[in-house]
Amino acid sequence: MFQGFIPINKPVGLRSSACVEKIKRILGNKIKVGHGGTLDSSAGGVLVILLGASTRLSEYVTRMPKTYRATLKLGSETTTCDYTGGVTATGDARNIRESDVDSVIPRFLGWRMQMPPDISAIHVNGRRAHEIRRAGGTPDLAARPVFIKSVRREDPISPEGELSLTISCGKGVYVRAIARDMGRILGCRAHIASLVRLATGPFSLESALRVDGNFSVRREDLASFVYPPESLGSYLPLYSAGDGDAAKLARGRTILFSAVRRETSGAYCPGGVIIISRRDAVTVATLDRIGGTTVVKPEINIEQQAKPLGSAPNPAGEPAPRTPLTNYEEGAGASRRSSRGSLLPAGFGRP
Repeated sequence: MFQGFIPINKPVGLRSSACVEKIKRILGNKIKVGHGGTLDSSAGGVLVILLGASTRLSEYVTRMPKTYRATLKLGSETTTCDYTGGVTATGDARNIRESDVDSVIPRFLGWRMQMPPDISAIHVNGRRAHEIRRAGGTPDLAARPVFIKSVRREDPISPEGELSLTISCGKGVYVRAIARDMGRILGCRAHIASLVRLATGPFSLESALRVDGNFSVRREDLASFVYPPESLGSYLPLYSAGDGDAAKLARGRTILFSAVRRETSGAYCPGGVIIISRRDAVTVATLDRIGGTTVVKPEINIEQQAKPLGSAPNPAGEPAPRTPLTNYEEGAGASRRSSRGSLLPAGFGRP
């Protein structure tokens, strides 16, 4: 049975939906396949593939924080806000210094309103914005609240007018729009010259399955890269429940929050969402208040893998050690490894 998550290192030039279709062809149409957050075809890096019942967890994976490495080209703005579009405006970037870039970075941090690019997948009156734009129209887009945790300049501006930024942000952020807006503030215009997603939640580029544009991957190779659904307990707050309460959760009934035991605090804590580990299944649940009492409300129940997934060499033929994920406990900043094992199965390749 295939269910869980496969983080792949998506090649530039391949659409996220195309990746899903290629994996469907490898695994067979009987297995549900989805993804946990679109990555532009002009960008590469981590794309989380969801398998089987884990496709129901798409909302939770999509909401996980993401990290990008963006290379900005100063001096021109394009229709797409990246290197694939036509130039719409230019500016003189010869006098832009690193200190100028550093001084505007704080303006992008925290919660801010961001205007999405016209070339985007946002729905406008039943149509995608990019469809309207490419048909000659102007999509009626509105600025949206987004959260940007950090922006760090990685190197000096190159003689060609390029600089690299590492950006950590929440759901819905368009890195292309950050480049566009930064160029406008600097007065020189800018667009994305290259973009790589380094991580989605705990799924990192270093531990992602490397594929080429033809998806020359065997079924058994995919199997060795599957994170089981219960592995989310290494990242989200993890709790355990006794047999009686576990049976109630399996039937979709609420239980008292005081009846569950905290195992880990989790590195990422979305509001009121927890993972309940049960003997033969995992439950994604939310917290609620009923009559002054805090209860656990099951949202999704997923049976655990019937048997451990196999381990195969990575497609590049390179040995890859098991890479554990560290959990962070409350207080004193101490950390410990999850007692439930590594989130990463053996056989992970290197990008």
